This record gives sequence, C-alpha cells and structure tokens, in this order.
Amino acid sequence: MATAADLDQLVDLASGIKELMTTMPRNSERMAERIAEGEASFGPIQDVTGNEIYFFVLEEDGVIVGTSAVYAAVGLDRPFYSYKIAKRSQVSPELDVRIDYRVLQPVNDYTGSAEVGTLYLAPEHRGGGRGRLLSLCRFMFIAAHQQRFGQRVMAEMRGWTDDSGASPFWDAVGAKFYGLDLHAADLRSGHDVRFIADLLPPYPIFIDLLPEEAQRVVGMANTGSEPAAAMLRRQGFRNNNYVDIFDAGLCLDCHVRDLDTVRRSELLTLELADEDAPAPNRRSGDTPVWLPAIISTTGLADFRVAQATVAVMSSGSSGSSGSAGSSESSSTGTVLAGPELAADLQVEPGTELLVYVLAAKS
Repeated sequence: MATAADLDQLVDLASGIKELMTTMPRNSERMAERIAEGEASFGPIQDVTGNEIYFFVLEEDGVIVGTSAVYAAVGLDRPFYSYKIAKRSQVSPELDVRIDYRVLQPVNDYTGSAEVGTLYLAPEHRGGGRGRLLSLCRFMFIAAHQQRFGQRVMAEMRGWTDDSGASPFWDAVGAKFYGLDLHAADLRSGHDVRFIADLLPPYPIFIDLLPEEAQRVVGMANTGSEPAAAMLRRQGFRNNNYVDIFDAGLCLDCHVRDLDTVRRSELLTLELADEDAPAPNRRSGDTPVWLPAIISTTGLADFRVAQATVAVMSSGSSGSSGSAGSSESSSTGTVLAGPELAADLQVEPGTELLVYVLAAKS
C-alpha cells in the first residue's frame, strides 16, 4: 500500500501524467491527504465505514512506477452520478408507425458499489505484465478481504476525446448546463459534487437529438483506456448500459462473487523449490507444471502482491471457497515457488498465500 514515505515519489509520478486524473493530485498537500486516507483504510474490520480507499503502488528497485486503487463503496457520503442508457418506444396504430429511441437517465444506481480506478503505469515501465499486475492486485485484495466490500464492483473508463482533449459529448451536453470546461468540471468533482446535483439536468436526455459526433461517443472508452477495459472484461466485468456523467465514457460492472480472481484464487501454503524439482501436481500427474500466477499475502497493512511462475500441489477445488476473504479460510494445498517470490512478498516458507494462476489471456 502507499505510505507517507512515498509522498515525494507519488507527486513526481502524478506530475508526469499527461491526461487528467483527479485521483492522482499533483499538489503535495492533497496527495498527502490521499495517502493518509489510504493508510487509515487498512484498519480493523470493525472500523470499516464503506468510505475506505485502498491505495496500491508498484515498486521496482525501490522506485514507484505505478498505482492502482479500490474505493470500497461509492455514493455513501456524497452522491455518485451516472447516466443509464434506456430504450423507449412509441407507437401510433393510426399511422402504423413505431419509433424506438434511446435516452440518458441520470441515476445513482452504483451507490454502495466498490470502484476500481487510479490505474497508472509510467510509460517507460509498460510491458512485462506490469499493467496486469497493477490491475489484478486490486482484485486479489478484494478476494482476500471480501467482507470489506458489497456485492458489486464497477469501473469508469475515460470517455472519448480528440487530440486536443475535447469531448464531443461534453460540448453537446455538459458545457451547456455546468458553465465549465470538461477539465475544470473533472477537477472540481474530485472534491465537490454539490454543483452536479445543483446543475445536472433532471430530465432524460434524448440521445437522437444530440449532434452525430456526440451520439457516436456515448458508451465509448478512450483509445488509451481500451486495454484496461479488455482486462476488466476478462475478469467478468460487463457493460450494463451505464456511462459517465461528464464524457459518456463506458462504465463496466461485475458482482464480486463473479470476478475471475475471486472464483479461481486459492489459499495455499508456500514451499520453496527449484523449478526442476520433481513433485506431484494436480494438473499433470507426477510432473510439476510451472505456470504464471499472481500471488498475494492475505494481511492488511502488510498486503503485498507479486507475479511469478509457480507450481500448485495437492490443492482442493479452486475458487473462492478457499480464498482468504471467505468463511472457509484455510489452506487447501501447497504452492511451489522460487526464493525470489518469498523475498518480494517478504514472507517465509509455510506462509499461507492467495494464488491466482493466470489463464492464457488474463
């Protein structure tokens, strides 16, 4: 997790982000507040309020190169707005005419849902599975601590903008109601949503009455967000016809129990071994099968995640029945791994770890 000692590095990292990212403030004071909120969130379960921010950093050789976060529940202390795309029909029997059209209805349907966000990886460190690790570490934390979250988790994808950062949807809708440019509205929404409640048009917006360019981008993810959206879909996220209130960017959501990480992760006991060591493996008879995996500890303040090649031995059935956040939180077998994994996670042999063996495309 991010700590106060990471402040200077996080401000430097945020300063290099070209696109607007309200959850990564470039101001030291606001970043310190964000880190403090995150540190306080990793407290005992009895102190959970639903407003927790679990803020993670990716570190390589002592240098922070990326971030991601889970927001335990949106909309509890201040409204969380989205547009719901609804289909409507009108029929005139006399004229034998049927008209089908779409509207955008302002809603608070995601209230109480967890949100994943703040995903950023410095450009020079992209590749090598680092982005996947940053993204999946959030779901590993959810799998290990399901009791801290509600039934649903959602994600907002940045909406489509042109090379100058202009949003056709904002220009057609938001600019006419809020009296701000998109950048200013986004910045303000990071700490104040009262203006949204005051100025948000209360009636449905007819998509077919918008300019064609604005219609085209409703429910689209920005080009730079498409890889993140694809990764979320592989975890089980689906498009349920919600879009962002400002730029109409794609919103995806999933029941926590249906997350692939939650379904297939296993609580296993660490055993150190060389990859050439013979040992039985449940996936291939008497020969160990070494597979890429995401592995995490199961604690709170000491929660750590790494990727490594491992062999799973003598486990029971996979799935959340063996994950640390479920009611049955005892180890179901052994995971063989090299000493580098133990060093990365700062654990000893015999430690129970949550293991998520990666599919061919995760």
